[in-house]
Amino acid sequence: MAEPIVQARGVWKVYESGRLRVEALRGVDLDVRRGEMVAVMGPSGCGKTTLLNCLSGLDDVSKGQVTLEGKPMAGLNDLERTRLRSRRMGFVFQSFNLLPVLTAIENVELPLLVSGVAPREARKRATDSLERVGLKPYLDHKPRELSGGQQQRVTIARSLVNEPAIVWADEPTGNLDTRHGQEVVDLLHELNSSLGQSYVIVTHDELIARGCHRIVQMESGVVRGVAAGEGRSVSLAAR
Repeated sequence: MAEPIVQARGVWKVYESGRLRVEALRGVDLDVRRGEMVAVMGPSGCGKTTLLNCLSGLDDVSKGQVTLEGKPMAGLNDLERTRLRSRRMGFVFQSFNLLPVLTAIENVELPLLVSGVAPREARKRATDSLERVGLKPYLDHKPRELSGGQQQRVTIARSLVNEPAIVWADEPTGNLDTRHGQEVVDLLHELNSSLGQSYVIVTHDELIARGCHRIVQMESGVVRGVAAGEGRSVSLAAR
């Protein structure tokens, strides 16, 4: 069994505003192992996205501890967290978050340029990443010239360009039809198998979850159960 890349122990996330107190996470324990695909499921408002944000360091935890590759996230300042995310993590969201005035290759290379990678090296790595997701003919296309599935592939290429250890995906097929959603799911499985990266996927789609190695069921800010998945891409046409 592979070692954990991310560990959460007794994680709470509480939002307070005046007299309002919302316990979004309540004592969550979770391990994500290297090379594993984990689906996080549950009803809207159960804490799925909050969990992803806390595990990735986008949000502070109110109580408990999160470690990445054995190093505690607590105590890192904003700059240190930003550097950690840029070097060890990738992000794929439901909204593609592509800059419309930039081409596909410019969108992918932008995080590298911001982090100080030399322009020539950034361009090469961005090209390689787009080729990896099957978009070699579309390097100079802007988002409006691409289908929804192709735009999500650009997003995935951008998430992979820094060769992260773990990729966080929040409803990655939420804005896609079945055909394009299937392409993205198949691609994530292919990349997981070939690159050995870990994936944590927040989803409402039971078929997407079933294809992961494990399925974490959340309810009211707690983990209600963890089930085994098939660990392979499944057909979304059965919806």
